[in-house]
Amino acid sequence: MIELIQKIGRGAEKLVEYLLFASLGGMVFLVFVNAVLRYIFNEGFAPSEELARYLFVWAVFLGAITAYKDNKHIAVNLITARLKGLPKKIIELAGYMLVLVAAGVMIKGGLEFTQQSISSLGPATGIPFSFITFSYVLATVFIGAMTLGRIVNVIRKGGV
Repeated sequence: MIELIQKIGRGAEKLVEYLLFASLGGMVFLVFVNAVLRYIFNEGFAPSEELARYLFVWAVFLGAITAYKDNKHIAVNLITARLKGLPKKIIELAGYMLVLVAAGVMIKGGLEFTQQSISSLGPATGIPFSFITFSYVLATVFIGAMTLGRIVNVIRKGGV
């Protein structure tokens, strides 16, 4: 069972990396094409600016997932770096529990905001604004799931 969960996790990580690559690549492509059109034809393609903005937001949240997976977020470990054994385990678990509480609040608020923004359409593309707000919810779900995995690792092995 654990192997299946780990395999699903690795697949999800790869999916996030591919989506991040696609969003960054798409953003660069759209901005480049629009710059060329403005330079050569003196006229831009308005939807490309909006799409690039949407892809930028997705890149930010997909990058947040990747950074959390690799422990690259800002962390204050002044105390925990000096602790060992049970006290360190308790502090780590408390921190992860706070992350889960925050993730729960963020998911609830994010889902409500996503539902409210379905009817708001982008002026140039007509894409619902919920396309952007869902990236926030998705990132929070992934970070919450990774936090659960870290809690299990701390309980089982004593560390991430």
